[in-house]
Amino acid sequence: MSSTFFGLQIAYSGLKAQRAVMETISHNIANASTAGYTRQRVELSASPPYPLETSLYFHVRHQQGTGVEAQRIVRVADAFIDRQLREQLGLLEEKQQMADVISQVEGIFGEPGGQGLGAALAAFFSGWEELTLNPESLAVRRNLLYQAEALAGAFNRLGGEIGALRANLDFELESSVAFINQHAAYLADINGKIRRMAGSGVNPNDLLDERDRVLSELQKLVYVHVVQQDNGEVGVYIGNRALVRGDVYYRVAAEEEASGYHRLVWEADSRPLEVRGGSLSAVYEMRDTYLPALKEELDRLVETLAREVNRLHSEGYDLRGDAVAGTAFQDFFLGSTLEDMRVNPALMEDPAGIAASLGTGPGDAENARRIASLRDEKVMLGQYTFLDYYRGVVARVGTDARAMYADLENTKVLTQQVEKWRESVSGVNLDEEMVRLQEALHAYQAAARAVTAMDDAITTLIQGMGIVGR
Repeated sequence: MSSTFFGLQIAYSGLKAQRAVMETISHNIANASTAGYTRQRVELSASPPYPLETSLYFHVRHQQGTGVEAQRIVRVADAFIDRQLREQLGLLEEKQQMADVISQVEGIFGEPGGQGLGAALAAFFSGWEELTLNPESLAVRRNLLYQAEALAGAFNRLGGEIGALRANLDFELESSVAFINQHAAYLADINGKIRRMAGSGVNPNDLLDERDRVLSELQKLVYVHVVQQDNGEVGVYIGNRALVRGDVYYRVAAEEEASGYHRLVWEADSRPLEVRGGSLSAVYEMRDTYLPALKEELDRLVETLAREVNRLHSEGYDLRGDAVAGTAFQDFFLGSTLEDMRVNPALMEDPAGIAASLGTGPGDAENARRIASLRDEKVMLGQYTFLDYYRGVVARVGTDARAMYADLENTKVLTQQVEKWRESVSGVNLDEEMVRLQEALHAYQAAARAVTAMDDAITTLIQGMGIVGR
């Protein structure tokens, strides 16, 4: 048989449960603008009923309700959507990194414009053409050397800036080590807290949100595979090796290779990380594949230009009528790569050493004419002139840039769609929360009225019984 105060206990359970609902809704509203926050909900259930027996109605057994219980506070989350969003954010960072690098490459070329390599190539051959008109003029020869120096300087600048861009990417790669290790240590710590709280029967909702946030930050850098454990912990893997397992994490390091660049390895045994996504994947791709291939194309231009100009120059005669073959004036250019190409210092000191003639006497500029005609000859790969080849390289960079920008925009759209999908499931809708808050408030007020009613009944029982007929 229930006690006299049984009704009070039932009403009190309603007060407690609805207060928990209102507090949780308030927590949702307070975090409506918090990045990565997952909406929480109180799960209510009827508390175990109280069995009563009666001799009425054929001895039917009845049960009387005992109120309501707030079972637990749960996150309204979908693990599949969360995983999709993490992967999409990692892909977005990868595309963004590639777009940023290709944008810098476009800036290096500075085309179209009067200060680019194309203009320097045209001015160089124009200098030879001018020399054909006045081969005996030292001023014209000095102008040619000035244009040649400007061309070599343009090549040098391209080589230096491509090298600097690769060095910056390498620095980003090296700097990522601290980020990965810090986040791995933090994840291991959160894992331990979640395991302990889950073991005590508490839902660590805010800790789970924090762990998802850290996983998303890590996923932006490098693709990680997340495995959920039964005890609430997660295993975090890069490739087929664990970065975090329970409350233990494994450090990574940056190891310098013979090339002078770094690669990410596991600190324990120096085996390389399997980087398959995130911004680091783009760093590897651009540093080790795209930029070296671009430099190789430009080095081919430098090497062919220097070889062809030197070949013809070595067959000519200087202003004094002497053959330059076998002398300090033989080669017009020195070096065969972007970084080391330069004008022969001997010619810079004595412009008369330029082999403009083929030795037929004063006014002969046939050799200068031969070198000037290289501008229109298809000496690059047997198919292109120097300028056409260079324009092709620039055009390919532009095409790559447009493709990367388009890919980035498409990825942004897809990411926004997944974010909206998650927001529709796990995000806080203030209108909905206000409706739920009003529902909980009215239920709380009704439970309070029930307490008042039961209190009145008990007062009547205590103060009124036994005084009838006095």
